Amino acid sequence: MTQVPALRPDLSAILDALNPQQREAVEHTDGPLLIFAGAGSGKTRVLTTRIAYLISQRKAWPERILAVTFTNKAAREMRERVGQLVGEEIARDMWVGTFHHTCVRILRREAPNLGLERSFTIFDEDDTRAALKRVLDGLGLDQKRYPPSMISNAISNAKNELHGPEGIPNRNYFDEIVRRCYVEYEALLKRSGGLDFDDLILSVVRLLQENEEARRYWQDRFRYVLVDEDQATNLAQYTLVTLVAAGPRTLPGAGASAPAS
Repeated sequence: MTQVPALRPDLSAILDALNPQQREAVEHTDGPLLIFAGAGSGKTRVLTTRIAYLISQRKAWPERILAVTFTNKAAREMRERVGQLVGEEIARDMWVGTFHHTCVRILRREAPNLGLERSFTIFDEDDTRAALKRVLDGLGLDQKRYPPSMISNAISNAKNELHGPEGIPNRNYFDEIVRRCYVEYEALLKRSGGLDFDDLILSVVRLLQENEEARRYWQDRFRYVLVDEDQATNLAQYTLVTLVAAGPRTLPGAGASAPAS
């Protein structure tokens, strides 16, 4: 396990440079925390300083801190900033990444519990469109009338709302087409041993909801869970975070606006 350093003088100087509200957020260590902040107000700086503070004050080992961002660029920047404060080697042990990257890491470990190989294939957007073309052909549906991209978006929206095919509403004939395609698409994914981008989050959510042993493991694994741009989470992402953060730990979030955590 990585040796945690003492609070560095440069971090002390950074804490002194924060305004009272920022410093309060950085030094808050017990219970959920929600940060409301406008663009350019330094919310990412607060999050990274908070992470460094938690590590330096021995509130959590680096590997027990999960920081979730929406872009790979934001994740790299967050890790680099923390590394400047506590050292790159220590920052490397943290879990910092996008929702999808984080879920891939979890799924590589938990794949057998989901009936998957750890080397499961991840379908990108092109793979998904190609698969849906096959589905549409198999169902005898006109791709001009029902473009694969349109069907893909509808299925993606359903997965982001944690709906399987049975959760597709029954409002019109198009909904029926989406439901039929969804069923066949899921069967195709299963045969290929693959998951699409939306499945990465959906699969982890279902795992944590249905598998008590896995849920306890991941809830115990992370002492602190931090979410950048919390206001941008969809239902699947929000559910994932609340499941992982459930129990005696904190759930800090930061964004221009955000729902109560």
